[in-house]
Amino acid sequence: MPVRDRSLTEQVHDALCEMLLGGSMRPLDRTSIRDLAERLGVSAMPVRDAVSRLVAQGALVVERNRAITVKLLSAEEFRDLTETRILLEREVVYKAVQRVTPEALATIEDIHARFEHAMSDPSVPDAVQLNKQFHFNIYEMAGSPTLLHLTSINWLKAGPMINLDLGLPSRRQRNALSVSAHRGMMEGLRNGDPQAAADAVERDIRGTFKFILENRLNIKNGEE
Repeated sequence: MPVRDRSLTEQVHDALCEMLLGGSMRPLDRTSIRDLAERLGVSAMPVRDAVSRLVAQGALVVERNRAITVKLLSAEEFRDLTETRILLEREVVYKAVQRVTPEALATIEDIHARFEHAMSDPSVPDAVQLNKQFHFNIYEMAGSPTLLHLTSINWLKAGPMINLDLGLPSRRQRNALSVSAHRGMMEGLRNGDPQAAADAVERDIRGTFKFILENRLNIKNGEE
């Protein structure tokens, strides 16, 4: 395959990942190769290749009629993914606090301030994107490509579930939990306290799981 085609496939894969992580593709959403190709302004081949990768990563499902759906995790799948995320993300946050620079901290402070504003004002549509930016700006500071890769794959599976409620005006309890956890992560970063930051990211992940399981979805059998 020519280098140009490989590059285009990578770009399409990245675009689909952003759609999954950013909230524009949600559990049980249905689409097709043609629809995605038209949406991204490319031919069907790179979309097909990118979708195949995401199916292998567990983020998408291709049905018998060739419709592409975002996987809705069962309660047990979501619980298992949550525990795996906690193990990985505690470690990556712990490492990040040990490597934070003043410049990186200033960037994260800005994202955190914009996230809090978005969560407090229903008219601001950027909460989902800012949540992702906040977490991954921290995770990238850990300096571990392997941990970052594994974390990214888990987010592709968890992101659509997380984004079911994040930022919706009626989800004040969930919003308050997210803001509180992010503040805890910021305190850990500012004070050079990796344990506090790791505890805060665990609260964020566990709180998200509990809220979605109890308040947003009936996913005991993988159904909405």
